[in-house]
Amino acid sequence: MSWWAALPGALALVALWVLPGWAVTRALGARGIVGLGAGPAVTAAMLGGLGVLYGAVGVRWSLGSALTGLLGVVLLAAAAGALLRRRSVGRLVVPAPGAGVWPGEWFGPSSSSSSAASSAWWRGLALPAPFARAEAAGLTLALAVAAVLIAGPMVAGMGAPDRPEQAWDAVFHLNALALVRESGNASTLGALAPMYGGGRPYYPIVWHAMAAVAPGLSSVPAAANLQNLVLGAVVWPAGVAALTRVAVRPVLPALVAPVLAASFVAYPTVVLTVLAPWPYGLSIAVLPGALAALVVALRTPWMWGPKLAGTLIAALALGGTVAAHGSGAFSVIAVAGALVVVVLARQARHWWAGRPRLVTVVAVACAGLFATSALAVARFPALRSTLGFERGGADSYVPTLKKLLVDAPLVYEYGDVGFGHVAVTVLAAVGAVVCLLRRRARWLVLGWAGAVVLVLLAAGPVENPLRGLTGFWYTQAARIAPLIVLPAALLAAVGLTAVGDRLARLLGGARGGATASGGPRALVASVAVLVMVVATSGGMRWGVKERVTASVYEPGQIAWGTMLTEAELAMMQRLPDQLPADAVVLGDPFNGSAYLPALAGVDVVFPQLGAVQGAHARTLESSLDQIRTDPAVCGAATALGVTHVYTDNAGAADGAKVHERTAAMRALDTSSGFELVDSGGTARVWRLTAC
Repeated sequence: MSWWAALPGALALVALWVLPGWAVTRALGARGIVGLGAGPAVTAAMLGGLGVLYGAVGVRWSLGSALTGLLGVVLLAAAAGALLRRRSVGRLVVPAPGAGVWPGEWFGPSSSSSSAASSAWWRGLALPAPFARAEAAGLTLALAVAAVLIAGPMVAGMGAPDRPEQAWDAVFHLNALALVRESGNASTLGALAPMYGGGRPYYPIVWHAMAAVAPGLSSVPAAANLQNLVLGAVVWPAGVAALTRVAVRPVLPALVAPVLAASFVAYPTVVLTVLAPWPYGLSIAVLPGALAALVVALRTPWMWGPKLAGTLIAALALGGTVAAHGSGAFSVIAVAGALVVVVLARQARHWWAGRPRLVTVVAVACAGLFATSALAVARFPALRSTLGFERGGADSYVPTLKKLLVDAPLVYEYGDVGFGHVAVTVLAAVGAVVCLLRRRARWLVLGWAGAVVLVLLAAGPVENPLRGLTGFWYTQAARIAPLIVLPAALLAAVGLTAVGDRLARLLGGARGGATASGGPRALVASVAVLVMVVATSGGMRWGVKERVTASVYEPGQIAWGTMLTEAELAMMQRLPDQLPADAVVLGDPFNGSAYLPALAGVDVVFPQLGAVQGAHARTLESSLDQIRTDPAVCGAATALGVTHVYTDNAGAADGAKVHERTAAMRALDTSSGFELVDSGGTARVWRLTAC
């Protein structure tokens, strides 16, 4: 499959992720960049709810049913928006000096044609002033540049849109995607039961639900790859721009933030490729847009209609972040928890003078609700499993801190990644100083520092009792690192515009003329600094991102060992015509056989690399080499309906992925009791006749 052939499917995914949620936010009053940035998070919430609803009533999940449900939600939002607008009055409200938590102008008068209204909040939702035409063009250009800088190296590293990623979690998610397509069930409550041996296990399946109905992408790997590209290169930068616009207020930081965010390897490259927890990657992709909606809701005046509309949008967006992956709730707390606490505390203090009893009742009720929710969540089996995940750590925090300074991957060892990211780190530090000195957006500094602490705790000594705080992210530093990226990108944008403003002042003074802060010279200086950062970082570290991506896509270069070679991939494409429809294949999942459901539509005994479920499966895993001498082996194979066996004699010395758990499966003797069906490279598929 060529990239040109995949382009229509990618554009369709962009539309599916952005438009439904954008339509809902617009119907409820959120216009401009906020609606655009928060739209995908709202879409995620809609998909999560529809999946559970359809699963409960027996409606098959398909593109048609998904679109019908999304349209229904949009119509409901339109009706709700019309009702809420009757409570609103259309006039401007300008906050008093020093009121609120956010600034109007940071660096003096803006050169923007919309600067006259930049500190004015529309009565209704507290949205930033609309972009002027030139500003909108600048934002479009910035988002396009960010998309190229993020997607370009990933595309180069993938090689082809339908090439499967070879990573532990990727195997699971590709097969889960294939299962959703086959079963027509996209409910988080039990859709993946066949992969867990039955029951109704909870699993966040929003990522799979959308990829399963991707138009024109019949290939499972292509749907997965293109969706990840859309999330990383389109959804994420748009959310970053939206959050910057509402958190920082001036226009220029919102224009440069998406490009600066493209410098980071920790997200989206590492998370969406070598790490591969794709539902978590979706949760991070929609996080900035959801936080933008949260900021708007907190800032909106306490009038019934507007406040309810803003709260509803924020609830949907934050709900989408959590629906994408449960850890999204803790990601929101880690990045913006300080903001919420400070704003609500200030509002409570303001109300205390006239309504102390009401404030007390509300505070007690909120505390009780929080405690009850915390206790209920703590008893959730999935959360207990996550918190109980054991992972080793380093003896010192210093190596991880060094990696954070240059944004080196915190998973696998890629060697020297250079110092191309140092400029962005310095700009983020400058931005943090600016925020602290000007007493503006200090919650970004707290979020940045808190995320750094969490990463260090996860990667550091295991005996630290505070390390338990990182259990919400499987105690994995690479999973927490994206929480550093988000505030760091915004702070770097503040730092860059501050540097540009200072340069403009110096140049203006040198020429004997006064230069207004934030004027045309500041714009030119800021763009010049940004161009220098892009140039000195090697195209925002294009080579590093391509290398990381190739390490899970290019056979022979796969981190932790290759599971599929090109010859084996070709064989899998032939198998649907060579195996019966009811075939069940038994094979070592680490040698590539686990990819058969996703690549060939063939059932397997082991569809994932994780712990084996069921006594029969465990017997086959531990004793397959005794198939001729131990009747229990044939008994287990018969019980599971095994018809074929997949073998691969490549070992660790050949660069293949091996695991001690499946040593007996690699030792299988196929000299008798097996009939060859097809071969590719070192892999063979046999018809089982020994049982």
